[in-house]
Amino acid sequence: MKMNNSSAPKAETTHSTIAILQTTRFGDLIQTAQAISDLKTQFPHYRIILIARSQFAKPLDFIFNKLVDKTYLLDTKSIFQNAELNGLSTTLLNLEAFLHQLKTESIDVLVNLSFSKSSAYLSSLITSHHKIGAHFDFNNRMCINDKWSQMLFSTVMRGNLNPYSLVDLFRNIIGIKAIEKKEKATPVLLANKKKNIVIHPFASQERKSWKADKWVEVIYKTLKELDSVTISIVGSKSEFSKSQLILDNPLLKNYSHRITNLTGKTSIEQLAEEVKNSKLFVGHDSMVGHLAAFFNTTSLTISLGSVRPQETTPYHDRAYNLSPRTKCFPCFATDNCQNFQCHHDISHQAVSASIKLLLEKNEISSSDVKKYISSFHLSAVNFYKASFSNQQLILENLIEGNLDTAEIFRNFFRVTWSFIISDIEEAVPFPRLSTSAHKEMLSTLSGLQHLFELSDFGKRYSRYILEEISSATPSISKIKDFSKKIDEIDQLQAMVQKTSPYLSPFIDYFIVRKANLQGDNIVKLTENSYFAFEECGNLSKILYELIENSITEFKISSPRNEVNK
Repeated sequence: MKMNNSSAPKAETTHSTIAILQTTRFGDLIQTAQAISDLKTQFPHYRIILIARSQFAKPLDFIFNKLVDKTYLLDTKSIFQNAELNGLSTTLLNLEAFLHQLKTESIDVLVNLSFSKSSAYLSSLITSHHKIGAHFDFNNRMCINDKWSQMLFSTVMRGNLNPYSLVDLFRNIIGIKAIEKKEKATPVLLANKKKNIVIHPFASQERKSWKADKWVEVIYKTLKELDSVTISIVGSKSEFSKSQLILDNPLLKNYSHRITNLTGKTSIEQLAEEVKNSKLFVGHDSMVGHLAAFFNTTSLTISLGSVRPQETTPYHDRAYNLSPRTKCFPCFATDNCQNFQCHHDISHQAVSASIKLLLEKNEISSSDVKKYISSFHLSAVNFYKASFSNQQLILENLIEGNLDTAEIFRNFFRVTWSFIISDIEEAVPFPRLSTSAHKEMLSTLSGLQHLFELSDFGKRYSRYILEEISSATPSISKIKDFSKKIDEIDQLQAMVQKTSPYLSPFIDYFIVRKANLQGDNIVKLTENSYFAFEECGNLSKILYELIENSITEFKISSPRNEVNK
C-alpha cells in the first residue's frame, strides 16, 4: 500500500473533500482526469483526492499531480500476492492497513466511477458522509442511488445504444455543470507541433486491432506521398515484437530512416510528451488516443471489435473516428468471432487519405470526404468528427446519407436522457430514415405504447397501495394483491424488451431505478415506486413523440411506394 503526496503541504481548511474512486485502467483514468479538470475549474475550493490502482495511477502522476490534492494508491499486487501462501487473514490485514490511511481523511462525498463489483465493495468499505455510484449496503445489496450512475450501469457495455462519452458520464455523475468548451488547439499551436505522426497500431485484444500488413500499407502510402513527414510507432514492451513485424516488411525498407520505433522504450510521461509535440495521432482505441485529447493533438481512431465510438472517442473537438458499419459491430468481448469482418470493412486507403487531409488541411469536412476519399472505400464505414453540443461531446457523421437505426436511437436517447435527468433540451434534426429503419421505428412505437400503458398501470396500483394504507382500516390482503399487480407489470416490461430490443436502455434503467428505491417504510417506498413509474412513462412519451415525428417526415419526403413497402 502506498500513498502519493502529489503537491506541497497545504494549510488546514474546512473545504469539502471529494474522493474519486477509479479502479480501472489507463484510458479510463485519463478520461477521469478530464472530468476532474472541469471539477477543479468549476469548484477550485474543493479538496479532491483520487483513489486508484497503483499500477495504473502511478505512471500518470504527471497528470494527476496538477489536478488532485492527494492520490491514494491501491497496490493490489502487494495486497493479494501472498494470499494463497499466507491465507486470507494476511490479505485482510493488508487491505485494512490501506483503509486505515483513508480514515485519516474526512471525506464528504465518495464518487465511484468504476462499474465493477470489486469497486462497489471497496466503496462500501471507505468511510464518507455521502456515496455516489455503486456500493453495497449492510444487507450485501448493491445500491446505485444517483440517476446518472443508474443510467451508466444500465446502458454502458450492455449494447451499442449509449449516446454519451464516458467523460461526460463521469462529469454528470460527479455533478459538474455544463462548461463551455473552447477550442484550445489554435492554428498557432498547431503550427508549433512537429510534422510527426504518432501511430499506435495495437490494442488490448486481437479483435480490436488490425494485422501488421494493413498498417504497413498505411505507413508506406503516407511516407511516399508526404515527403516531410516522420512517424513514431509507440506501444508497450509486450508489443515490441508486433512492431518489428511492421518495420521488417520490405515495403518500408526505403523509408526506415523516417520511422522511429519507440515501442517499449518510453515511460508514459515521455510518450505523452511525444504525442503533445506531434501533429497527429493515429491508432486503435487506447490510452494513447486519450493522451492526444488531453494535450490537444489531432487524433484519428480506428474502432474495431468491441469498441464503442460514442463512449471512448478521444474527448476533444479535433478527434476523428473511423468505424465499420458491420452488422455485428460493436460486439462483446465474449462473442465468438473467427473472421473479424469489421477489420476488412475499413480500408487502409481510407485511413491514408484521411491522414493526408489532416496533415495538409488540419481538419476534414463532409465535402472533403466526398471529394478526396473514394466512395468505394467509404461504403462500409462511418466517419465521425467530434464536436460539442450543450458542452457535451457528440459525433457527427461526415458521410452523408441515411443513419442506421442504432445511431438514430442514440440521438433520441440523448435528447430524452438529457431532458429527464438534467433538464437540458437537446436540439437534433429529424433523421432521414431508410426503409428498414422506418419499419423498425414502427415496430418500436408499438412497444413504446405498451411500455407507457404499463407505466400508467404501475402508477395506478402504487396509488391504490398508498390509499389503502391511509384508510381507516387498511387491508393487508388488498395491499398484497396490489403489490402482485406491480410485480406482474415488471414481468410484462421484460417481455416488451424482448419484442422491442431498442427499448432496452429505458427498461434496464427502470429496473435499476426500481431496485434502488429510497425509503425505510412501505409508504416512502411506494411513493418512490410511483415516481419511478411516472419517469418511465415520461421517457416513453418523449421517445414516442420523437419517433412519430420522424415517421411523419419520412412519409412526407419519401415516394409513396417506399412508405408502403
